[in-house]
Amino acid sequence: MKIYIVGTVGSGKSTLARKLSEKNSMRVFHLDNIVHEGERNRTDKEVFESIECIFKNECFIIEDTLRERFIPLLDKVDKIIYLDLPKNLLKYRIIKRYVKQKLRLEKSTYRPSLQMLKQMFIWQKNGRSELINAQKNKIVLHNKREIRQFIKNFQK
Repeated sequence: MKIYIVGTVGSGKSTLARKLSEKNSMRVFHLDNIVHEGERNRTDKEVFESIECIFKNECFIIEDTLRERFIPLLDKVDKIIYLDLPKNLLKYRIIKRYVKQKLRLEKSTYRPSLQMLKQMFIWQKNGRSELINAQKNKIVLHNKREIRQFIKNFQK
């Protein structure tokens, strides 16, 4: 099964991917790590070579905010899981993540700064609900209870 987890910053994409992976031994690919190598942005060629390698697998989970360049991947997966959580919860999680990263209680692939915090709030506003809702193979989860239930019932 090929799964694409989509949601805004702070929606819990990585956590959901990890939990599904642990439950079903599925490999997880964070598209942030495909696009960025530390502080360096990979070239389009490098990104799409990596994507091709991922899609050679029969079973995997990818997660991302659904950047424009990855929209075509929606047609290549079996399931799209969209985390459409309340905006206030997302704002709280963004601030909590920033504080934890500044205190070095949480790892970060980027340098936590006020500029990055501001950017996260901007990204958080750019949801993809209209695009996702048009997909037939989607599952939309709106809150923690629905996410817990989904994890409990999930089988690849």
